[in-house]
Amino acid sequence: MRNNTQKIYERLSKGEFLSVDSIDISTRHLFNDIEENLEDYTDYFKEIGLKLESGNGYFYFSRLGETKQTIEQKLESFSKWLDYLDFLKCYNQSFTAGYQFRKSHLMEQLSMDIELKEKASHLFKKYNASSNAEIINKLLQELQTMGFAECISEQDETYKVISAFHYAEDLVDMIQIANEDEIPE
Repeated sequence: MRNNTQKIYERLSKGEFLSVDSIDISTRHLFNDIEENLEDYTDYFKEIGLKLESGNGYFYFSRLGETKQTIEQKLESFSKWLDYLDFLKCYNQSFTAGYQFRKSHLMEQLSMDIELKEKASHLFKKYNASSNAEIINKLLQELQTMGFAECISEQDETYKVISAFHYAEDLVDMIQIANEDEIPE
């Protein structure tokens, strides 16, 4: 266990995810090591104020004892991911873990679909991303940085959505469930 602790910490402390279905062998190795030694890793990271969390095929960190600022940052990040998810599901309702897509197809759909264009125009306003290419490149960068998608073919720019994407979907589902439970006045 201990020989991977630093590697796991370095990845997860940056807000990344470790997914079971990653194309990266070292990522899958770290995922499997956590799964095999879950109690040891959970106890170890708890001692330094981190909570090792798991989802459907992925692991990530959350912090123990959140501050108000951290919660506000999470809400801002959540809002951003709601917009991304809305855009991606508008692109294709099947956009979830296991889904594969080409950048060129995403660009083509964006240029033809008015609703998709409207959603895209809101994604990266604060970065002044105005062209379709800038928007798609930034979105793909975000998906990869968070560990939600990986490039499986650089030649034709094909991407695969991996298990950690369930994290974003689960957050949205929690909001929808909460809204359904509300009693109208």
